[in-house]
Amino acid sequence: MTTLHKFLDENMVKRSFEEASLLEKYWNCDWGNPNAYGKVRKVFVHRPGNEIHELNKARFEPEAGARILRDDKGNILSYCLSEDPLDLAKMQEQHDRMTGVLKNEGVDVIPLIEDDELLTNNLFARDVGMVIPGGLILARFALKFRYGETRRTLKTAAQIGMPVLASIQGQGFVEGGSFMVFDRKTAIVGRSIRVNQSGIDQLRAILSWQGMELIVVDLPSSMIHLDEVFNMVDKDKALVDPTNLPHWFLQELQQRGVKLIYTDPFDPPMTTNLLCLEPGKVLFTSLGVRTIEALEKAGVTVIAIPVDELNKMGGGIHCSSLVLQRDPVD
Repeated sequence: MTTLHKFLDENMVKRSFEEASLLEKYWNCDWGNPNAYGKVRKVFVHRPGNEIHELNKARFEPEAGARILRDDKGNILSYCLSEDPLDLAKMQEQHDRMTGVLKNEGVDVIPLIEDDELLTNNLFARDVGMVIPGGLILARFALKFRYGETRRTLKTAAQIGMPVLASIQGQGFVEGGSFMVFDRKTAIVGRSIRVNQSGIDQLRAILSWQGMELIVVDLPSSMIHLDEVFNMVDKDKALVDPTNLPHWFLQELQQRGVKLIYTDPFDPPMTTNLLCLEPGKVLFTSLGVRTIEALEKAGVTVIAIPVDELNKMGGGIHCSSLVLQRDPVD
């Protein structure tokens, strides 16, 4: 046996799991995101469906400033940021337009598996996980009514053959909308009511297995996810809401060679919630007209689409798309 083991030593794997050549050979794809701006190849999405009819049973509660769906005992089951019922047909039309643009850009659009459970927030596919080089980290949601989304994500990942590298567990909470791989050595997470210290500690440990550091940005109490206030639009350009980000973080970006483009304060909320399709090209809300001008002035190509009905759910384009694979950029 000693001789056999010595003989087999030449077959030992000496490269890291997330190396592209290994992933392509054994997982049929170079899964993962080495950055936040390379060409998008694959995304998870969920097209709004019958769960919106369930959500439309909610009643507007002025003290919350939202429609709140409750069970017979008064427990909160879901919510949306709208006084009026949602228009499902309009939501589907806007979502179809978004996925249509993605397909035209050569993106493989992958719907999350559905089951009999009506999960009212599954539109926001971004939150179900954090994609790093090599695969997926499953999120742990802070809100109980979103728990079923993790199960659907795991099933979908298994169906398409995407590696699941880890999951947030214990007392930890981390949601994908507050996470970004900045470059091959750095990731960023926004700490908020939906992302706690236990989750951050787990995330930092997982990233350390690949030699990556984690930058933690504290968000104001009015924000739940990092993508509400910050998104990359090119290798060296970022769209930021400077009123809701700490000064040290803006300085950190600049020290890393990133030019800051500011959202216009007269544009509506969710303006920052864009999807970078490739370096210097973004999918963007058509309502952010002043910010579009700023982006184009900075040399960024903008594809603008209406998402106002989707916005009523409390998110935007970035929230509605979890990128599973981006190209590396030198």
